[in-house]
Amino acid sequence: MRRLFLVLTLALCVVRVSAHQVDTVEFEFLESDAGWVLEGDMDIAYMMPETRNVPGAPPFSRAEVMKAPPEELARIRKETEITLRSLLELNFAGETIPWRIGFPDFEKEPFELPEEQMDWALLHVRIVAEPRAGPGDLVVRWHETEQAELIILIDEGDEPRIESVAPGGEMRLLTVEAGGEVEKAEPKVTTSWLWTGFRHVLPVGLDHILFILGLFLMAPKWKPLMIQSLLFTLAHSITLALAVFGHIDLPRKPVELLIAFSIAFVGIENLMISKLGMRRLALVFVFGLVHGLGFATGLAGMFGGLSARQLVGPLVGFNLGVEVAQITVLASAFLLWLPLRPWSGRARTAGSAAIALCGILWLVERSFS
Repeated sequence: MRRLFLVLTLALCVVRVSAHQVDTVEFEFLESDAGWVLEGDMDIAYMMPETRNVPGAPPFSRAEVMKAPPEELARIRKETEITLRSLLELNFAGETIPWRIGFPDFEKEPFELPEEQMDWALLHVRIVAEPRAGPGDLVVRWHETEQAELIILIDEGDEPRIESVAPGGEMRLLTVEAGGEVEKAEPKVTTSWLWTGFRHVLPVGLDHILFILGLFLMAPKWKPLMIQSLLFTLAHSITLALAVFGHIDLPRKPVELLIAFSIAFVGIENLMISKLGMRRLALVFVFGLVHGLGFATGLAGMFGGLSARQLVGPLVGFNLGVEVAQITVLASAFLLWLPLRPWSGRARTAGSAAIALCGILWLVERSFS
């Protein structure tokens, strides 16, 4: 059992995570006199080969980039274009169509990058493709092979909508009829946002997974687990909605610290109590509120400018995806638990201790990062 404890501890604690730092690339799609346009603010660290998809790589500092010499700024523009051309494909009527890229930030006097509360360096890009005659569908393909999703806000006048594209996926932006009429694509809230919610637990939400496993180890039986899981889901749905609608706005770092604390607390409490009580249920609800803020730190920025009615579909789809992922985690835990039943007491102790240790290590790491 000591070996099991060590394996669990090392396997879980060597992974560096932030509290649901949503890994997305976000664009707004619109039709203009210039053509079919995608505009968005790109995370420079994601664009650069030395930091893109590198675990634990720090973000570029906005202040430092704005003081960089001209040759470094030229390199940033070059690498951003290379990265986006490798990831983003526009296809019309079954054929890839060319697009050009611009960097409006460099046209400003004086040069200035978009502001970001964490001093992360963002770069505004504008991608333009010449419209084509119909008939045909305009499709965007996302060739990412890691975790980043493509988020697109589609400008439809008074009724914009937001869609997500998973790595390796695609979506139809519009259809041009033979006579030249343009038909907007129908939203696919269920398929896109449900998958987004699922992915933010499995595989990328390790802190969320550990909290759910902590609930499992407290009482590996369906009834108490479902009570705790439903309370947890209700709580994080409340704070996620409040944050997205603009009623709550907390900095990322305190939320990350609270999430790490919740993981450590659940693991430690599992070592001290053996029965599910009202105090535990109240704590699960409170910690659910905290984890909802973790989801919101990434999602709130995407949904800016959308009305309450337009947000309902994405929020419902996202929360359903999270719940399906939680059930998947619990079902997998039950299957892995079956052969450990003869040693259930020691397995519960080892697993809870490993979860507690991870929470403590993340709490320390996030305090000084």
